[in-house]
Amino acid sequence: MAEVFVRKEHFAEFVVRMDECFLAVEKRMEQGFAHAEKAREQNFVHLNQRIDDFMEGVNQRFEGVNQRFDDMNRSVNQRFHSLEKMLAWQNRSVLGILAVVLAAAVKYLFFPN
Repeated sequence: MAEVFVRKEHFAEFVVRMDECFLAVEKRMEQGFAHAEKAREQNFVHLNQRIDDFMEGVNQRFEGVNQRFDDMNRSVNQRFHSLEKMLAWQNRSVLGILAVVLAAAVKYLFFPN
């Protein structure tokens, strides 16, 4: 086939030129692969940065939620403390009233005067 387009005396030069063309194509392909590798690495850097930013946002949200739970926990503890005080006061009041009723019953039953 090559003899149809290239004369026999020019065939050696044709082979050299074809080799040069193949080397140029190979060089371009290597440059393309290097460029693609660089772009892929940059994409990974950007992706990692976006993931870090996302995780930082999630952590900040969780910190806010934790703060709200801590505030709610303090509020509930304060309410329980207040309820304990109120129940202790009521118990003392009830015991006082029972003591007065018992004293009145004892006086009425044992000291009729």
